[in-house]
Amino acid sequence: MSAVDGRPFAEAGFALHERLYLLSRPIPVHPPTTTAGLRISNGRAWHRDTVLDIDRRAFEPFWQFDHTTLKEARRATPTSKFRIARSDGRIVGYAVAGRAGGRGYLQRLAVDPDVKGQGIGTDLVHDAIGWLHKRGATSILVNTQERNARALALYEHLGFVRQPHGLLVLRWDNPS
Repeated sequence: MSAVDGRPFAEAGFALHERLYLLSRPIPVHPPTTTAGLRISNGRAWHRDTVLDIDRRAFEPFWQFDHTTLKEARRATPTSKFRIARSDGRIVGYAVAGRAGGRGYLQRLAVDPDVKGQGIGTDLVHDAIGWLHKRGATSILVNTQERNARALALYEHLGFVRQPHGLLVLRWDNPS
């Protein structure tokens, strides 16, 4: 949430867990195409265990998805798409993108740590931008941890710009 929205929560005893960068970019008239030679397709129910294993290995415990949080990410916007990337027949990454009105959201991006740096994240972001373009979105937002230099570098390389105000992740530590 924004710092302004977080103020009443802080006053009620919530503590700051982490700060996130919020990044945005316009969706171009001619969206970029994928280039890593991957097969990107719709994710299905039977892919969930595999993508959640990738997610578990790609993120620290606080940020890891499970079946419930993956479902919640897909339902966070009125329209969403769950996509998987395959290389040599093996799932190597996934993304969840959503749209609300004219705004798109990259709600999740995870790449198998064993194959990072091969353009998989780039292609999944390009795929999300293309899907959002077809559905009339004019901009896309994404957030990432301030200490996640690799993700930040990817997003900025792909034309995302840090917004002046980031987001706060709060936690409840009050034992009473």
